[in-house]
Amino acid sequence: MNWNTTGFEKNKKYFEDVVKQGNLSHAYLFSGPEGIGKKMFAYDVFRLVNQREPENDPDFKLLTPRLENDETKIYIEDIRKLKSYLSLKPYAGPYKFVIINDADRLVPEAANAFLKMLEEPSPFTIIILISSKPKFILPTVLSRCEKVQFLPSAEKEVDKATAKAIDEFMGVAKQGITERMQYAEKIFAGKDYQNLVVGLIHTLRARENPNHKVLKNLLRLNSLLSQPQFNHRLALENFLINL
Repeated sequence: MNWNTTGFEKNKKYFEDVVKQGNLSHAYLFSGPEGIGKKMFAYDVFRLVNQREPENDPDFKLLTPRLENDETKIYIEDIRKLKSYLSLKPYAGPYKFVIINDADRLVPEAANAFLKMLEEPSPFTIIILISSKPKFILPTVLSRCEKVQFLPSAEKEVDKATAKAIDEFMGVAKQGITERMQYAEKIFAGKDYQNLVVGLIHTLRARENPNHKVLKNLLRLNSLLSQPQFNHRLALENFLINL
């Protein structure tokens, strides 16, 4: 399989091996710094296991925190809907996939309800929790997940193609709006823009004095690009306009 995620070779080898051996766990925790590529990797795991794209797939569900009463959290109603979704067998199989982004934002009531789901797992379900703050996840939930770490110190290298694209981006960032829009069109057509954004995040973080405004906007862009319901081209254009 051609992974969309750059780096994390040990994690890739691990999942390739467990898929071949038929030893997949029913729940995983992907932990590591924000913007490092955990969600993109989770999408790749779906592709590896189910052999198709996750976008608009009936066996794929992304659960993200939502705003309610001025707080962005995952609520009990979200877990009830998730339970109903998982009560049905896979449409095309072999597995139903659930990715819970920012799993540390589960409110206590939702976390307890989710724990009951983990205690009685379906043989056709794989759940991936994603968090940059796993210490805020209920310990009993953590104990039922297989842990996969994403560490920048061990996985900072980017391939030559991505490194070249980063250099090109740095040059375009100094040009006018017209050139930036042309660049957005070019990288969107190339379909490798997510790796570019992750590579840019790694590059900025490695600097002694990173541009925190650009880094913050890149993290937000990376979050948008990992969600198929958003217009990725528009997100790229908005980011480049506001550089």
